[in-house]
Amino acid sequence: MLILLPAALFLAPRLQNVRAADILCRAPAHPLGAAVFLLALYAGKGLSFFLPLAVLEAASGLLFPMPWALALNTLGIACATSLPFFLGRRGRSRADALLRRFPKLRRVRELRAQSGDFLCVLLVRLAGGLPCDAVSLTLGAAGLDFRRYLLGGLLGMTPHMIAATVLGAALCDPGSQAFFISLAVNAAISVAALAVWRVRSLRRAAGRRPPD
Repeated sequence: MLILLPAALFLAPRLQNVRAADILCRAPAHPLGAAVFLLALYAGKGLSFFLPLAVLEAASGLLFPMPWALALNTLGIACATSLPFFLGRRGRSRADALLRRFPKLRRVRELRAQSGDFLCVLLVRLAGGLPCDAVSLTLGAAGLDFRRYLLGGLLGMTPHMIAATVLGAALCDPGSQAFFISLAVNAAISVAALAVWRVRSLRRAAGRRPPD
């Protein structure tokens, strides 16, 4: 990851409005070069709020056979979520500024108090909806154990990653069954995770309510 950091610093300001097709056009022809290029983009995404992870995951599905694309995306997600986590550890002021900018991030801290580190990260990543980098910075500043953070994050983001990778591979045929299945699975996972999060929040609120 340290090897990719200089590339991340260079690429982060240049990632706004990048599309999967742009990555496909600029990726080296050699598979190893293309893999390093994509990982550098993942590292840059970890320092930038502009590029959605789904764009990189879809680009990987376009560039590589499915098993390689999934493995590369898993490694890329680990890199993209680790960099802002450690930035949050070192700069609590950044996390405070994000809480003012995104008040919904306070719910992440509440969920941690309810569920613990691992389950908190798992549910937040499954649900999606909040900016990935902002969540990583917030959780880093909150002092989560990195191993639990990384494991919960990878498990929570894997279903979305698989769906986006399949979606990318199916972009050449947007009418295919795989295209629509990937969209439906992605939406279903988010709805289910949000429902679990909501139920846990309601139960905690009921537990705090004073008896009549």
